Amino acid sequence: MGALRDHHLAPSQEFMPPLDEGSFLFMPSLMPHASIGEALDVVRKQDMAIQAIPEVEMAVGKIGRVDSPLDPAPISMIETIINYKTEYKSDAQGYPILYRYDEKGDRFARDEQGALIEDPSGRPFRQWREHIDSAQDIWDEIAEVAEIPGTTGAPKLQPIAARIVMLQTGVRAPMAVRIRGDRLEEIEAVGLEVERILKEVPGVKPSSVVADRIVGKPYLEIEIDREAAARYGVSIRGVQDVIETAIGGQRVTTTVEGRERYPVRVRYQRELRDRFESLGRILIAAADGSQIPMKQISTMRYGRGPQAIKSEDTSYVGNVISISRTTTRKSTWSKPAARIWTPRSSPASSCFRRVPSGRPSLAATRIKSAAPRRWPSSCPWPCS
Repeated sequence: MGALRDHHLAPSQEFMPPLDEGSFLFMPSLMPHASIGEALDVVRKQDMAIQAIPEVEMAVGKIGRVDSPLDPAPISMIETIINYKTEYKSDAQGYPILYRYDEKGDRFARDEQGALIEDPSGRPFRQWREHIDSAQDIWDEIAEVAEIPGTTGAPKLQPIAARIVMLQTGVRAPMAVRIRGDRLEEIEAVGLEVERILKEVPGVKPSSVVADRIVGKPYLEIEIDREAAARYGVSIRGVQDVIETAIGGQRVTTTVEGRERYPVRVRYQRELRDRFESLGRILIAAADGSQIPMKQISTMRYGRGPQAIKSEDTSYVGNVISISRTTTRKSTWSKPAARIWTPRSSPASSCFRRVPSGRPSLAATRIKSAAPRRWPSSCPWPCS
C-alpha cells in the first residue's frame, strides 16, 4: 500500500503512456508577415532536409486550408507528415524479418542483385544508424535539420495523438499557457515574455516553447478621399466596386463539370496589381466618362494587423505552447514555472494572474489561463 500511495497521481496529474505511431506531425510556424511564396519555399526546403535523414521514409508538408471554418489554419502554419522506418525490417504484420548472416565475414549475405536473403535461422536487419536508439533520436535530428531562420520550433507530436490533444485542449500541444485580454498587441507582448520565462524551466524543452505571433500581418489599406472623389464625380460605391473587382476579384459565374463546381472570378492580371505603384494606376470611370487613377482619389498604405483572431468567453486569446522533456504531466513544469515566474517583476508576472480554465475535462488539469488585471502605475507597458 505504501508503494501504491507513493506512485498515486494527484487529481491534477495524469499518466498516459506514449504510443508509437511510426510517424511524426511536424508543425512549425512562420512569422505573420511571410508571403505565400516564402511559405512554399520553406516547406520545400524542410521536406528536402527531412527526407535526407536515412531513417525517414517519407516527408510531405502542407500549408493553407480547405474552404471551411473548421480548419482555421493560416498560411504561416506548416503541417508536415513524417513517416520513419521501423528499427528492423518487418513484414506486413509488423514482425521482424530474419535474413541470412555471414558469421565469418560479419555481414549480411546478399544475392546477385544485392538484395538481402531471407533465412528463418538468420538475424533481423537493423535499418537505423548506430547512434539512433529510439524514435526520440530521430525527432531530434528532424528538429535540427528543419531549423530555418524565420520559423519557430515545434513540439513533438504524432498525427493521431495530436488530433486527440487538439480536441482536448484546443491547442496543438499537451500543455500551454492561455493569455486573455482586450488588446491583441498586449496579449502578444505578454506571450513573448511568458515564452522567455518558460524556456528557463528545467522540465521544459526550450525548443518546444512557442508563443503565438498574433500581430504583424501586412494589410493594404486604401482610404478614399471623399472630397477628391466628389470633385471628379466619382461615387464611393463606384470606387469600392473597382477595388473589389480589380484587386480582390469578383465572382461572376460557376462552371459545372459533372459533380464538381468551380467559381469563375474576374480581376486584373497579376502584373497590373502585384506592386504598390501599379495599384495607384488603376483607372476608375467618372460620371463624364473620363478615367481617373486611383491614387488621385485615395491614399494607400501598408498597415500591421492580426493574421488570425482567437477568442474565448468574449475575450481575445493567445497561447504559449510547450512540452515537457519526459512526460505530459503538468506538474513537471507548472510548479517550477511558478517558482521562476512569481519573483519576476515583469509585466507577465505583475499584471496577469493564472486562473483555471473552468472546463470539466482533461484539458482543465493541464492548461492554465491568464486573465488581465489593471496595469499597475509602475508597469512600463501601455495600459488598457
